[in-house]
Amino acid sequence: MKRLGLLVLICFWSLIGHAEAQEIIPLQPLIDQTKANGELILDAAIYEGNVVISKPITIKGKKGTVIKGDKTGNVIEIRSDSVVLDTFSVEGSGMDRSSHEEYSAIRVIANGAIMRNLNISDSFHGIYLNKTSDTTISNVDIVGKGTGEIANQGNGIHIARSSNNHIDHSRIKQTRDGIYVEYSNGNVITDNTITDTRYGLHYMYSNNNEFKRNSFIKNVGGAAIMQSDHILLEENKFSFNQGSRSFGLIVQTSRDIHVLNNEFHLNQRGLYLEQSTSNVIEGNEFFQNQIGIELWTSSTAHVFVKNEFRKNRIHALTVGGESNNDWFRNGEGNFWNMPMFDFDKNGVGDEPFEYTSSLGELVESNELAYLFLSSPAITIFEKANELLTSYKVMAYDKYPLMSDRNDKGFTWIVVAALLLAIGLVLYKKKAVRK
Repeated sequence: MKRLGLLVLICFWSLIGHAEAQEIIPLQPLIDQTKANGELILDAAIYEGNVVISKPITIKGKKGTVIKGDKTGNVIEIRSDSVVLDTFSVEGSGMDRSSHEEYSAIRVIANGAIMRNLNISDSFHGIYLNKTSDTTISNVDIVGKGTGEIANQGNGIHIARSSNNHIDHSRIKQTRDGIYVEYSNGNVITDNTITDTRYGLHYMYSNNNEFKRNSFIKNVGGAAIMQSDHILLEENKFSFNQGSRSFGLIVQTSRDIHVLNNEFHLNQRGLYLEQSTSNVIEGNEFFQNQIGIELWTSSTAHVFVKNEFRKNRIHALTVGGESNNDWFRNGEGNFWNMPMFDFDKNGVGDEPFEYTSSLGELVESNELAYLFLSSPAITIFEKANELLTSYKVMAYDKYPLMSDRNDKGFTWIVVAALLLAIGLVLYKKKAVRK
């Protein structure tokens, strides 16, 4: 009986091994056989990676199609213009950082590539664009190895010296940086979701790019804009980026950045500005951050207008001395979620608003202060300094805006107070007559 069982087991493993051997289909010969501008259709099977594409072709798979590398190099390298990759999975690039290059699932060194409906995993970089232009990446899922190994892996999408590329409706998680951009201009990045990375977006020495409707959620830092000019960030979400020095968005050594209509929710610091100039922060919502905006006075000539601050531990913090920035423009300021009078009903508070805090010097002198931002001790510290009048003006808003919620709520309070006062007067008069 034992001999029979052993025989069955050997046959079983032999069949599995045979099946696995049959599942690996050489892909490079199929690519070589495809004519230029032709289409290569793949089955729901595993194909052998580490291939090079040197002519304009379309490779199209289906659910269950996998191109698998041997973990020694790039799984797919595109050297020709106008290559299309559509609907399959890619995995198994080299992970060795001591090699002559950093490997990736897909490396592109030509123009006009289109990559869509792809799943990428088990690779150092997901997609690497090197000196390309007019690349389209759409509906791609990239998964790294997780936050425990961030330092030992690459980026979801790495864009180096590449311009006029479009990335949309893709999802990246657990890589080092979600999208890393350097020396690359004219890129448009929209409707992507990036989570559990170091920086969702890491952006350096690149100009004239647009980022719209992306979600940077639960990263160490949502997005970092450094050494770059003329950028639009519109309707993005920077949320749940928490840590000892985390941020939703950092703008550093950059100018002419337009931060328009974004959401900053539940970050340690919503927006951090340092050594930058002439940026416009407009129409954003800062909600339940420990610090809504942290502004170092090395940043100048900024305009903050039509932003809404609600339930942040500290709405705005100026660090390093007096601020040379404007918190209003053309008769409009910001919503501060504070009681204000607006008797002329023009939507603007009747008096200028000064937002004050005493934490600027504390943060400047001791970075450990960040660790206690959520502590009740900070509230006590602020109240004590308020009593001692040792607080400082963090933001001077000449035209504070009245949000509908504030206006209605405060109006009802005023109306109730007036009715109560009138009632007391009438009661006293009636009592005197008696």
